[in-house]
Amino acid sequence: MSVGTASRSGGEPPSVLIAAKAPVPGRVKTRLSPPLSPELAARLAEAFLADVLATARTLDPGAGFLCPPGDAADLRARFPGAAVVSQSGEGLTGALATGLATGAVVVAGDAPAIRAETIAAALAAHAELVLAPSHDGGFGLVRFRGDAQALFARVAWSTGSVLDQTVAAARAAGLGVELLDPVPDVDTMSDLAGVDVARAAATRAVLESIEAAGVGSGTCPGVAAALGWQNEATRRGG
Repeated sequence: MSVGTASRSGGEPPSVLIAAKAPVPGRVKTRLSPPLSPELAARLAEAFLADVLATARTLDPGAGFLCPPGDAADLRARFPGAAVVSQSGEGLTGALATGLATGAVVVAGDAPAIRAETIAAALAAHAELVLAPSHDGGFGLVRFRGDAQALFARVAWSTGSVLDQTVAAARAAGLGVELLDPVPDVDTMSDLAGVDVARAAATRAVLESIEAAGVGSGTCPGVAAALGWQNEATRRGG
């Protein structure tokens, strides 16, 4: 990612960056389609970003996005006022290296129910490498003080051992590692069914619109299951 300079008022860079792609139908959340249409999958992807941004802003009002250069204008249009950092370098290694070099905590943009407490723990941590595992063997949050290009150089992305490889590389280099609570990201309908949308207002709104349009429990049980979290949370709160 090439750093498109993005600063908060006062000139400081964001302390939280959300890894993002422009939510364009057919380019994002393709594993949700089918059963959802590419357009609905893209609406959910945008809602995920909105929810993660809202949570990040409770800790850093200047939180923003980390994205490929070609997606920056789209994200600025969809999220006016949000900082946008464009990656330099190729692939996920280049993206993370760009974001981490700013000193920010980098958070997955497809983790709509991420807890503010998890991000806060990463901001306060003293270990050189801080990670929050995801359910698929990767991680949904990272903070690193060091050479990210070197750390991730031999990591085989899109495998079930990304977290283990990253931890092993850090420990081989003599670096301290802290693992936080898991961060549930959403790639599949099964993942979506496990999201606590009571803490993800934008995602909940899209799911409710999908269900109301008749794309509900029969064809998309993940939609009904995710909304079930909200109903259960309401009962507990009541």
